[in-house]
Amino acid sequence: MSNRLFILILFLSPFSLLCQAQSLRVGEDGISHWEGGINAGLNNDGYEFCFRGIYFPIQYVGIKVGLGFAGEMEEIADWGEDQWETGHYYAVRFKFTPAVVLRSPCIFDWKSQNARFYLFAEPGFVLSPGARGSRHARCACLDIKTGINLQIDAMIFSIGYGISDFSLYSGEPINHNGLPAKTDYTTHTVFVGASYKF
Repeated sequence: MSNRLFILILFLSPFSLLCQAQSLRVGEDGISHWEGGINAGLNNDGYEFCFRGIYFPIQYVGIKVGLGFAGEMEEIADWGEDQWETGHYYAVRFKFTPAVVLRSPCIFDWKSQNARFYLFAEPGFVLSPGARGSRHARCACLDIKTGINLQIDAMIFSIGYGISDFSLYSGEPINHNGLPAKTDYTTHTVFVGASYKF
């Protein structure tokens, strides 16, 4: 549990600095140029979690930087337990995910709720060292996420689908659930996210 808390604090630090870097919520052009948020998803390896910051130099095109991790799903009996005590080891990989963010113009304006719907795509990369015990894991992978988001004032809620050649078991790391026959494969992810405009 202490390892997870340390990792969470480690990831929050650069995220908070990124959010504080822009003191104005809306630029002179009336557009919010900065967004910060989190994504959580499930995929054919297990789960993923990411803190992200996005800068939009123009309204529909932005640059994203994400820090997060992907890992195996733990057995319920191991939740909150220390791996050293249980002897159950789960593969986890750190992920750095730079990407270009492409957002469509509003596709539906829900005026009564002051809400708007947008489509988005995030083509980019996953840069990641291997999980513990892996050898020659693939460290640079292509990644694309697409979906739809709902913007209500400064809040943004997203749901989407991602595809990547990043795989948790690349390099055959120490794991709990067993290695697949092929350790370099395509990963499919469904995710939800929440962001705030600064």
